Amino acid sequence: MADKEPNEELVEDGPKKGGGLKKIAIIIVGFLLVAGLSAGGTWFFLKDKLAEPEVAGIDGLPMEEQSMSPDNGEAIYHALQPAFIINFNTSTGKSRFLQTELTVLTRDPESVEVLVLHNPLIRNNLLDVFTTHSFDSLMTAQGKLALADDLTLAIQDVLTNEMGRPGIEAILFRSFILQ
Repeated sequence: MADKEPNEELVEDGPKKGGGLKKIAIIIVGFLLVAGLSAGGTWFFLKDKLAEPEVAGIDGLPMEEQSMSPDNGEAIYHALQPAFIINFNTSTGKSRFLQTELTVLTRDPESVEVLVLHNPLIRNNLLDVFTTHSFDSLMTAQGKLALADDLTLAIQDVLTNEMGRPGIEAILFRSFILQ
């Protein structure tokens, strides 16, 4: 027995164990085959549902043809810069402040040009309007709406004098800070 090499002893003692690796390979290939068939079958049956749904086009909606005019054209927003800062003296003697940024809504491109040209006059008239309102009234929603209406009328007066028409629809508050 001393003449035998160590490798030969293992072969003589029991059966060869190379079949375990083959079983693992077959199991892995089988698993991959089942997973691939499952994914392919799922895609085959759901491919119509996975496609992007048709979006109803806006072209198909019945609409009247609209003409571009100052009454019903595209909305144009023009910011009145810089922000307005107004101080108020209340009945208690405290100084209060309003800081607001205004935007004008118009549908007339010519109005924007007139707004830019007459910006100093418009700002002056708007400051006069601010002083006609009290700090306490501006703390309510009704007071804020009344201020917006008065500011709109003040700008429309200037535009009517310069262009012959009101030119703007409304004043919008981008910020409204009372302190």
